[in-house]
Amino acid sequence: MVCLLLALTESGVEYVIFKPIKKIIMKNLISFSSSLWVTTNLLVGFALLLPISIISWLIPLPAVSRYCTFLADRIYHIAVTLDTFWMQRVLGIELVIKGKANTHQTPVVICNHQSWFDIPLVQHVISGNGPIIKFLVKREIVWIPVIGWICMVLNFPRLRRGKKNSKAESDFSIIQKASKGHGKETGALLIFPEGTRFSEAKRVNQKVPYLHLLKPKTGGLKMIKQYADADISLVDITIDYHQRNVHIWNCLRANPAKITITLEHYSLAKIDDIETWLNNRWLEKDKLLSGQKCDAV
Repeated sequence: MVCLLLALTESGVEYVIFKPIKKIIMKNLISFSSSLWVTTNLLVGFALLLPISIISWLIPLPAVSRYCTFLADRIYHIAVTLDTFWMQRVLGIELVIKGKANTHQTPVVICNHQSWFDIPLVQHVISGNGPIIKFLVKREIVWIPVIGWICMVLNFPRLRRGKKNSKAESDFSIIQKASKGHGKETGALLIFPEGTRFSEAKRVNQKVPYLHLLKPKTGGLKMIKQYADADISLVDITIDYHQRNVHIWNCLRANPAKITITLEHYSLAKIDDIETWLNNRWLEKDKLLSGQKCDAV
């Protein structure tokens, strides 16, 4: 190895040894800078939302509640705008939006789930010029610094996600309460029907008929249909990163550089059989993802 290095010219040594190292360092510095931007954005948002949440809880008057909701809404939208600015203007990610923009103030949103990066993308297409988004989240997420605190302050429905009857009954009650309240106030309710992020290992383990998706769970959507207002709009979002094995650390440095987001709109009241409809939608989404990946190649 020493002889090989000595045989190389000075510029050759620099190219062979230092160039790849510099490239790796630069990539990780970009990801780190992006994560710092997002974390700071979340921390500032949390710092502003926390006192508003406390005031709303201590003074449960309609006028105070409306004003606190207005302020929280403004803070949320500013945070979404800042994240979108970073994605598009600083990182230079090309977001290709297909389909009509959401115009409803209380939609139910479903989406395939591949990465934590899905969340700012959904916020961009739904909350960019529309309502704030609430998520059905796993209870363990509240223990994640910053992100969990935001979920608590914004009162996101938190599920226990377990096979035991006690956990299932608790989740049923939580979803039922969220469904009954949905439509009474402005805001979108986001569900990832797959319940977890996609991975090839999970896909193989589930033995699903899809190449790019996991099996969708129907329980949450069924309950929302049963208890929410009849005129609720359903927005189905398909996110395509044009690559497999998507990781948020890579996304934070614009890898991939192009992301396609497809929106399709339905009336929840016109869907008779949620399970059949959702399974058919997942087959269509899988075909869409397969076609777009072929186009990308």
